[in-house]
Amino acid sequence: MHVCSRMTRFILSWLVAAAAVPSGWSADTSAPPAFVRAPYLQFSSTNSIYVVWRWAGPMTPVVRFGKSMSALNHELSYVSADSGTGIVIRTSLGTNTQSLPSKWQRFRTEENLKLRKLHSAPLGTFQYEARLMGLAPATKYYYAVYDGKRRLTPEDTSYSFTTPPMIGKRQPVRFWVLGDGGTGRQEQADVFDAMVTFTEREKHPLDFWLHLGDMAYGTGRDMEFQSRFFESYEPALRSSVCWPTMGNHEGFTSKGQTGIGPYYDAFVMPRRAEVGGLASGTEAYYSFEWANIHFICLNSHDLDRKPGGPMAKWLKADLEKAKADWMIAFWHHPPYTKGSHDADKEKDMTEMRQHIMPIIESGGVDLVLAGHSHIYERSMLIDGAYGSTNSVAENNVMDDGDGDPNGDGAYRKSAGIHPHQGTVAIVSGNAGAAMSRKGTVPLMKRTMMEYGSVIVDVDGDTLTGRMINRAGKVRDLFSLVKKGKVEPVRLALPWQPEEYKKPTNEVKTVDYTVMSTAPVDFKLLIAKNAEWQYLAGKDPTGLDWTKKDFDTSSWKRGQAGFGFGNGEVRTELPRDRGQVSSVYLRKEFSVEQADRVTEIGLMVDYRDGFIVYLNGREVARQNIGRSSGRNVQKIKTRESTGAHYVPLKDLSRSLKDGVNVLAIEAHCAPESLDLLIDPAVLLED
Repeated sequence: MHVCSRMTRFILSWLVAAAAVPSGWSADTSAPPAFVRAPYLQFSSTNSIYVVWRWAGPMTPVVRFGKSMSALNHELSYVSADSGTGIVIRTSLGTNTQSLPSKWQRFRTEENLKLRKLHSAPLGTFQYEARLMGLAPATKYYYAVYDGKRRLTPEDTSYSFTTPPMIGKRQPVRFWVLGDGGTGRQEQADVFDAMVTFTEREKHPLDFWLHLGDMAYGTGRDMEFQSRFFESYEPALRSSVCWPTMGNHEGFTSKGQTGIGPYYDAFVMPRRAEVGGLASGTEAYYSFEWANIHFICLNSHDLDRKPGGPMAKWLKADLEKAKADWMIAFWHHPPYTKGSHDADKEKDMTEMRQHIMPIIESGGVDLVLAGHSHIYERSMLIDGAYGSTNSVAENNVMDDGDGDPNGDGAYRKSAGIHPHQGTVAIVSGNAGAAMSRKGTVPLMKRTMMEYGSVIVDVDGDTLTGRMINRAGKVRDLFSLVKKGKVEPVRLALPWQPEEYKKPTNEVKTVDYTVMSTAPVDFKLLIAKNAEWQYLAGKDPTGLDWTKKDFDTSSWKRGQAGFGFGNGEVRTELPRDRGQVSSVYLRKEFSVEQADRVTEIGLMVDYRDGFIVYLNGREVARQNIGRSSGRNVQKIKTRESTGAHYVPLKDLSRSLKDGVNVLAIEAHCAPESLDLLIDPAVLLED
């Protein structure tokens, strides 16, 4: 991920003249064939791993692999109808009643229609899930993806993986933990780059990583996964396995009860104890083992969390069976938090605390990881805190130190697995989404509103966790040591954090079903200073002017920006003193395949308010209260200046294949001296 180059591209795209940049966008049919979704690794065992990728249309899938880049002497080309062997193919080919472009219609053969279906991937998508088997434990392999004899992946050492060691073996393990990052914005890119730089500086790469959910804002659609997860983390995904848990934003489109949706299309997770643990029979929750660590992933979003439910019963049985030195559990909704969410006020978090944490602590779990709340919080060594998180921490803290080996010292527990000897709980929902804070949980030793993620190292009897902020600095450090026999002591008067005082100028938490800053990576759909059709000096009747077939023969043409007064005005409009002044704009653009578009937004300078329509449907409104056209009401004066990013909502309902019409009406407030509308239109790439 090249953040600097992308930001330069963003700045240049706003400054360049319309003549220097195309004013429309469509797919580049002259470009060589490329992956729709680049190859990425999925769950790995001591003798197997999945390589998954997507292609536009069918291919002859082949994966070659070996212990040397120059000797990929093993090959997998067997296509299987059953998961777990060979190459499973899934497709998105529409329905019998759906009108399809001819280039996709020809793939609706009898053979292809028998393949497994993708939930809502773009038309023409073929997903290949290749399980490489017969591998040796703790061994590095290189791989390449082919279409028949044509190699598709470059000869690059990053297309490689190292299999886990034998289960139970004690050796150093490093994994990355992050949550709530899938925004496609600068903060997400910075957090990822900080992790990459940190591990490169230490010359200690990741063995794998855990994602705590909300990896595809805002509603977990297939293209949000593509842009905001797979493309954002592609360099890491090709060489290390991500073990995921589903967040509430994925849950808009995917369902844990059925195991259907873009989340379940994207990931391949163990259901039959293929990587140790106890078979769950579902991808919604599972366990796996890596070296001497037992991991448990739960679905905290849309499954029954009560003790008598299937997930809780499986959890108890899985913990009873586990024999590892270390026990780590992860899910999305934290049992303790006062960040952007309050664990006392939302049912999912309250039930995880009241129903799941007693099972977790009875099973001797050492570390609990969650996201959802956009903040970083890390507890002391705790046990038994199942009531209100507002309550004091008396008798629920086993060690109230900072856990830092260079500070108060590491937290200590007996070797092995023992119930109720203490757990460290971490909220790491700070990998990209806008942060906020509601208070302080008395159990927390650290509470930080900083973007970042967590790197965990386990080496023998010591677990070390570090929160690395977006600048690559270690902002929190703690260790757990499990050695000998330690008698747990419950502290009657543990250390207490300072009471949180809410700042008076706190910004309202951003709703990430709609973004408020521009994506890091984009293409220009309509350039700044592009030519638009416009109408000034009168108001059109109704909203027909926002639709495709409207007659604009009487409209003029001009270069953005439009307006009068100060500002970036290229098309000067007549002033109309004594009443609201307005201008109406229209412009056509083409999109080859609408279901491959994640987001479209305006980078726009304006005074004072505007409404945006896409193919006749309202998709954005700024500084205008009600109605439209000559009937607009409650226009607010814009106090700020400069370009502002405004995403278009309901894109999946309004964007069409082929020619689209974007229409904007801009108004200045009655008391205002300026009118300005100066848009550029961006498409998330």
